[in-house]
Amino acid sequence: MAVLAIDLEGGDFGPSHLLPASIRFFQNHPQHSGILFGTSILRTALPTLPINLRFESCTGALPSNLNPGRLLRNDYGSSIEQAVSQLSQQRFDALVSSEHTGILMALLHRHGHVHTALDRPVLVSWVPTSKDAMLMLDLGASFSATAKQLLGFAAVGVAIASGQLGRKPRLALLNLGVEPNKGPHSIRQAAEQLARWPDIDYRGFVEAGDVFRGNLDLVITDGFTGNAVIKAAEGTLDLTLGAIRHALSRDVTGKILGRLLRHRLRPVMRQLDPRRSNGALLAGTDMTLIKSHGDATGAAFQAALNRAIEASEGAWCPSIQAQLDALPERSVAGV
Repeated sequence: MAVLAIDLEGGDFGPSHLLPASIRFFQNHPQHSGILFGTSILRTALPTLPINLRFESCTGALPSNLNPGRLLRNDYGSSIEQAVSQLSQQRFDALVSSEHTGILMALLHRHGHVHTALDRPVLVSWVPTSKDAMLMLDLGASFSATAKQLLGFAAVGVAIASGQLGRKPRLALLNLGVEPNKGPHSIRQAAEQLARWPDIDYRGFVEAGDVFRGNLDLVITDGFTGNAVIKAAEGTLDLTLGAIRHALSRDVTGKILGRLLRHRLRPVMRQLDPRRSNGALLAGTDMTLIKSHGDATGAAFQAALNRAIEASEGAWCPSIQAQLDALPERSVAGV
C-alpha cells in the first residue's frame, strides 16, 4: 500500500481539475491512501472525500512570477513547500505536483540531498513509441551535460528500466549522427564508457528521427536537447491528428470514413496518447517526486498518480541511489 501526497495548487488548472481527478483515483484504488495539500480557502468548498483521502490546508501561496532561487532562503507557506517538507520527513511515500520544474528543483535542493554524481536532479519521462513506451532523460532539468553527468543519467535510467524490464535495457545516446566520430566530445567520451557497461545492451548513437521507432528502452541526452525533441514530437503529433480530424469532418464522405475508421484507429490513438505517459520522475535525490504536466487534465493527472505508486512499490529511489553509488567503481574497473 502506498501513501501519496498531491499538490492541488500547481499547474494551469489547479484544484478545478486536480481535485476531481484525485478523488476518482482514490475511489478506484482503495488499497492506497492520499493527502491533499491546498489552501485553507479550498477546505470550505471541499466535496465529501473517500475514506482513504484527507485534506491538509496551507496558509500561504507562492507569488506569481517567483524566481525559484528565492525558495532556497524563503518560506511562503504554500502547498508545494509544505508537501516537499513533509516528504523529506518521510511522512508519505511519494509526492505528485503540477508545479513547474524550477520550483520543484529548488525545493528538492532545499529539503533533500542530491547525489554527488549529479549536479542537480534529472527529469525522467516515459515516451510513447511505435511499440512500447521508452524512458528518456534528461528532459528539461539541465541545459547541458558533461560526460560525467550523462553517465549519471544513464545510471538513473538503468536503475528504473532494469527493474521494469527484467533484462538488460537497450540504451542509446541521442546524437546528431550515428557515426562514432559525430557529436560533442562529452557525448563521445560517455559513449566510450557506456560501451563497456556489462548490464546494458548498448546500441551506440541514435538520431532524433529514430527515437520513436520502438527499438530502444532508454535514451540519454541533456535536458535542453531532450526537451526540444519531446516538445517537437508532441507538436507534430497534434498537427497530424488535427489535420486528420479536419479531413474526416469537413464533408459527408469524410464523416462516413471517420465512423468506419474509428474502431480500427482507437488502439493506435490510445498507444500514442501522451496523457497515458504523463508523470516524470525528478530523480537523483532521496525523495520520490513525480512532475505532472502543467496542463494535465483528469486522465493525465491520474496517470501521474499511477506513476507515483509504481515508483514507490518498485523502490526506484533506493535503486537509483545504489546505481549512482556504483559509478566510481565502474570507472575504476574500466566497465
